[in-house]
Amino acid sequence: MSKVLMAICFLSVVFFVSCSKDSANTRPSLTLKSFNPDVIPVNGNAQIRFTFGDKEADLDSLIIYKVRINQQTTATTRDSLKFGVPEFDKTLNGDIYVDLTYQNHLISATNPPTSGTPPRRQPDTLIFKFVLRDKAKNVSDTVVSSPIVVLR
Repeated sequence: MSKVLMAICFLSVVFFVSCSKDSANTRPSLTLKSFNPDVIPVNGNAQIRFTFGDKEADLDSLIIYKVRINQQTTATTRDSLKFGVPEFDKTLNGDIYVDLTYQNHLISATNPPTSGTPPRRQPDTLIFKFVLRDKAKNVSDTVVSSPIVVLR
């Protein structure tokens, strides 16, 4: 009788693990392929390329968080950005391209400190964090960029 009970317990555990694995696969995946350039000139733009995977092909949005890591702290603006994912062929994998503009997406400090002679505005040194969300509100793991310098 104990061998039967052990077999039932073992099969229950196997069933539980296989079910939980399946539900974990409903989360979208996101991989950062490139972020160019890593030093952005005044009024320059940045291009970002990701690859994604999603079991249901129901992507909703890409959320971007900017974290200013300069030693001198100051008030920042637009610390989070949300981009809708346009309609696409119902593919399970693909590429996402994002263009970030200087004035709308890249600058961070509201009033950056100045230094030097002649005085120049301190650049924003930023780390970007990216999360992909699907229509069922499942989110990918957070992808983090290396430091990006935005000249001011």
